[in-house]
Amino acid sequence: MPTCEHCGTAFSATKESDIYCCRGCEFVANMIRESGFERFYDLKQGLATAPVRSRPFEQHDFDWLDDLIEKGESSPGAAKLDCAIEGISCVGCVWLIEKLFDKHPGAIRAAAHPASGRLHLEWQAGHCDLRAFAEELTQFGYVIAPARRDAPDQEGRRLIGRLGLCGAFALNAMGFTLPTYLGMPEDFEFAGLFRLIAFLSATLAMLVGGSYFIDRAWRALQARSLHIDLPIALGLVTAYFGSIAGWALSIPGLHYFDFVATFVFLMLGGRYLQTAAVDRNRRRLLRSSPLPPSVQSDGKAIALEAIQPGMEYRIDPGQAVPVTSVIRAEQAEVSLEWINGEAEPVLKQAGSRLPAGAILLSRSALTLAAAEPWSDSLLSRLTATDTTERGSPILQQVLRYYLIVVLILGIAGLVVWISLGQPALGLQAMISVFVVSCPCALGVALPLADELAASRAERHGAFVRNATLWARLRQIRKVIFDKTGTLTLERPVLVDPSVVDGLDDDAARALAQLTVGSLHPVGRTLLEALGNRGQRLLSKGALPPLEETPGQGVTLTGEGTRWSLGRAGWAGDAADGSTSLCRDGERIAAFRFEDTLRPGAMESLDVLRRRRKELWILSGDTPDKVSDLAGRLGIPATHAKGGLSPTEKAERVQQLDQGDSLYLGDGANDSLAFDAATVTGTPVVDRSLLEAKADFYTLGSGLDFLPALFATADARAAGVRRAFAFALIYNAVAVSICLTGSMNPLLAAILMPLSSIVSVVLVARSGRRNFSSRS
Repeated sequence: MPTCEHCGTAFSATKESDIYCCRGCEFVANMIRESGFERFYDLKQGLATAPVRSRPFEQHDFDWLDDLIEKGESSPGAAKLDCAIEGISCVGCVWLIEKLFDKHPGAIRAAAHPASGRLHLEWQAGHCDLRAFAEELTQFGYVIAPARRDAPDQEGRRLIGRLGLCGAFALNAMGFTLPTYLGMPEDFEFAGLFRLIAFLSATLAMLVGGSYFIDRAWRALQARSLHIDLPIALGLVTAYFGSIAGWALSIPGLHYFDFVATFVFLMLGGRYLQTAAVDRNRRRLLRSSPLPPSVQSDGKAIALEAIQPGMEYRIDPGQAVPVTSVIRAEQAEVSLEWINGEAEPVLKQAGSRLPAGAILLSRSALTLAAAEPWSDSLLSRLTATDTTERGSPILQQVLRYYLIVVLILGIAGLVVWISLGQPALGLQAMISVFVVSCPCALGVALPLADELAASRAERHGAFVRNATLWARLRQIRKVIFDKTGTLTLERPVLVDPSVVDGLDDDAARALAQLTVGSLHPVGRTLLEALGNRGQRLLSKGALPPLEETPGQGVTLTGEGTRWSLGRAGWAGDAADGSTSLCRDGERIAAFRFEDTLRPGAMESLDVLRRRRKELWILSGDTPDKVSDLAGRLGIPATHAKGGLSPTEKAERVQQLDQGDSLYLGDGANDSLAFDAATVTGTPVVDRSLLEAKADFYTLGSGLDFLPALFATADARAAGVRRAFAFALIYNAVAVSICLTGSMNPLLAAILMPLSSIVSVVLVARSGRRNFSSRS
């Protein structure tokens, strides 16, 4: 399978000459070459990134920039602005953005950060056109947006702050405990001070870092759930208070202050590694939902929650109708894909009733009258986010038995030594069992395995949003697909692209002008088909005024010529089912479109069958279309259901799911089914909604990511099994030493980092070998 010369993503080529996975990548690659920025590819170093897709051809609203520019220029010195940026992924992107900004008069500095998805700009106040820079960025596949206050990397920021402080505390504790291990006598004049410093370092580490694990373990217990943070918290609390007891009772074998500080640092490091990839993927997308946060009524912005029956309001092109409503005076073309999966636009007349979730495709705003309050709207249920953290049932069962065994062994050691008349040694044995049984090795090795798996998934175009995905993915036996936009592409495909290529410059310019800014799927497909040529022609002059006839087409008049694009037969040409481009009523080109499967769909489903996965289709599209598609894909008719409402989809998933279903969907009508499935994924399409609640998402056009995810989960499991096997051996040996009363803080301080290093090496070597062999 070839890989795209721009983004490096594998794709299914329709002909041997295809070197790009999409028109967007082709367009950006040409822009880079024409601008003399080929060094971008040298800096990129072959790294596979997300496909550009339609980003350069979309219309973007940068009105929000005005207020931020004014605010940035109001402060003394250089004007400054911080914003979010979509599409940045490597050092090549950083270099390219800096070069683009440097070309603009008044530019001082641009600093892009792939890890945080942020862009910092500095310029001379009043001398730099930031809007022009923002529009130029879109031509290279990047989109800026306001920096969100509720940025999803908040957890990572908290962890990195804690990690830095606890690293200092750990060094302090180890530095002032080391003299004791080297034979410092008890009567040394600074011995008490050294222990005090070690105690304070451990205390600060507990307050800053240990509290993170204790709080999470307590909240998990309150939710009647077991989390790996529970044994971590148990070990930390036991080691800390046991050390205080040993200090007070003068029992050197209980001084674990350095262990506490170091263990907190290592566990925070592992947790940060685990969340880093997830946070990065959550920041990758800046797409806004078609559902507006408010609507306009009587010239005022009204929150959705305030909509009441009978209220008149307006929505703009591209926005979704929030509640069931009635069209007042206009006619409009809308998409019902979010609700029933039907991709074909529908023409609605004045007085027609629009369901919640209908998306306005017309170019002008629409006046509606609400027929229900937001609280009764189906869309309010479909867009509700389930914040429940989905854990692994197997991990919870393992933790349950693990904790029971550790508690029994520790208490048994205490009882036995007390019966032998040595309570102090019994206390030392119990505390040391709890200390060395902390899952230190797994706390570092498991996040590494997650990071390796997430990186491997990214190379196949899948981006993980939930770190618990991998364990659940191993339980999947049923894969359930939505139809439109999931098994098939979200937009119709031009049957013969040569028709567009054969247009002369006048016709191509007119076609670009007729389709730019269009929300209609046919218009968007045609604009992408024009590619670089269309964008160059658009830049040569102002856009003439357009006249739209909803449900029929759009016209423009320029230089004495009337151009039209729409349904065949509408502008005077022959009605043969095609979409016609006409000049003064005479058809000069006919475009035919077809719905098509996502690239690699047949091959990917075959791989899933070999993995013994049950395949299902649950769709709101018509039963005939669903049945036909199932026949083409070899899916049994009994496993293909069409004409389903969002609620019926969810009910079907609930019936099928036994903790073993994966649901792949893309529209609002899949939201309730998402809540019922064990694992969820979504392809990010033009009007995305579900990436905010999915376990993973994909930006590519194919389905080959799906078998790759299962293979990656298997590879990760192989590495984790080796780490678990080592952990069992390590714990068996360490606990045996503890029960004999021979464990001491020095030995624990040596075993803890050593076990972590061994676990990391096992996972890294096993993971790399398995990931490469299963690709």
